[in-house]
Amino acid sequence: MTKKDFLKGMPLFSALSESDLNRLADIAEEFTYKNGEYVFYEGDPPDWLCIVREGNVKAIKQTEDGKEIILHIFKSGDIFGELAVFDRRPYPASALTTGEVRILKLYYTHCLDILEDMPEVAVKILRNMGKKQREFVERLEASLTDRVEKRIANTLLKLAGIDSAQGSSNIDLRLTRKDIAGMVGTTIETTIRVMSRFQKEGIIKTTRGGIIILNPHLLRKKAGGE
Repeated sequence: MTKKDFLKGMPLFSALSESDLNRLADIAEEFTYKNGEYVFYEGDPPDWLCIVREGNVKAIKQTEDGKEIILHIFKSGDIFGELAVFDRRPYPASALTTGEVRILKLYYTHCLDILEDMPEVAVKILRNMGKKQREFVERLEASLTDRVEKRIANTLLKLAGIDSAQGSSNIDLRLTRKDIAGMVGTTIETTIRVMSRFQKEGIIKTTRGGIIILNPHLLRKKAGGE
C-alpha cells in the first residue's frame, strides 16, 4: 500500500481532495523502528507529528523510582505527538515501540500549513485531541475509584476495540502483564492474578502473539458495562 492510499484510508484524511492527498503523501516522511526503540523521549523538542503506519507504540512516563507508566498504546492509523507540536512545548511523554514499527512523520511547519490549508483536518485533529483528553480523565478517575478487575477488563476491551461485537477478538499488541499493570496502575502480581482468573473463567486466552478475548459479553460484565 502506498503512503497516499494509507493516508486516504484514515478517517482523518479521507475527505481530502486528490491534490491534497498527493501533497500530504509527499511531505510525510517514513521511518522504521525495531522493537524497544524510542521514537522520541519525554522533553525532546516537538518537531514531529507521528502516524503509526504499522505496529504499536507505547506512550510512557518514568517515575523517580524507575517504574514505567503506560499512558496509551497507539495502533495502526493512530496519531500521536500532535499536542506538543501545536502547543510548541516539549513532548510530555516518551514514545517506545513494541515490535517492528513503521511511522509516518509530518514536520511541525508542515502541520501548521495543514491547519491553515485543510480546515476539515484541523477540526478532526482537535476532536481527536479532545477524545484522548476524555479517555485520560476517565482512566484517572477509574484508577482512584474502580477495582483492579474492572480496570483490567475495561483496558482489554478498549485495546481490542470491542463495543457490541460478538465472538472472539485478538489483541495483537505484544502486551506483557507488566504493560497491562502499567496501564491500569497496579502491581504485576495483581495483574497476573486477575488475568489468570479471566483465563480460568474462559474469558481470555493468552498466546505468544497477544491476547484473545473469548467471551466479550462476560468481559463487559467484568468491566461493569452490563
